[in-house]
Amino acid sequence: MFQVVPRRGRDLLILAAVIAVAACGGGSPTPSTATSSPSPVPTEQPSAVVTPSPSPSGGPGLAGAGAAMANLTSYKFTMTLAGGPFDDMYSNVGGSPASETSAFSVKGTVVLTPAKGTDVTIGQLHIVETGGFDYIDLDGSGFTQTQVQGAGLTDQWTPGSMFSAYGPSATGFNDIGPETKNGVAAEHYQAGAAALAEMGSVAGVANATWTADIWIAADGGYPVGVAIVAKASDNSLAYEMLFDLTNVNDPTNSVTTPANVIGE
Repeated sequence: MFQVVPRRGRDLLILAAVIAVAACGGGSPTPSTATSSPSPVPTEQPSAVVTPSPSPSGGPGLAGAGAAMANLTSYKFTMTLAGGPFDDMYSNVGGSPASETSAFSVKGTVVLTPAKGTDVTIGQLHIVETGGFDYIDLDGSGFTQTQVQGAGLTDQWTPGSMFSAYGPSATGFNDIGPETKNGVAAEHYQAGAAALAEMGSVAGVANATWTADIWIAADGGYPVGVAIVAKASDNSLAYEMLFDLTNVNDPTNSVTTPANVIGE
């Protein structure tokens, strides 16, 4: 139900190679995992289970939420990631977390139609994909241009990819009811005890308390917001995946070629 192994390890290695301006071979990044027993979770049983069909309250449900993002024309996003595979992913793009569970930020703009473009900042790293090229700026000194390879360097860092790779299935969540999230009418879903226990077990985070909340847009069925967090017994952060979508289908969203391209 809850994936913690990156599905695009090869793409991450390609990105690491570009950043290092050197050849990079070998296998995929190895996630930071540890063998442990399932994490402590609330003992109460969920009062309802969300199924792929619409919920009784009329919400769109979780099934297909990740895929529904492909139907959007554009959006802006902010994400915070920590723990599990995210630290390895960050290291592969030149990041150096202060500790294994230091959170780092990802933000940007995604345009899907009429022409695809993405503008993503990962810590200090800035990547723009537009017009068939990736533009990479390591530290604010200027962009290096490379031709897009495969799916593109920014794809694995967008909320759609994160939700598909690391998000939950459509089961084990309670329908909390309608709420407004990021200015959008949405249905709020919260993980029940069984779903939380599985997250702790699969992620290999021992002695942690998990919470998981997802808001699905009433119109469009895409995830407006996600908050999946694990706190260790000392209340320190053990795992985190947060993201919020804003400016959904806003016609002013755009991705343009950077002005300060310094090399190819």
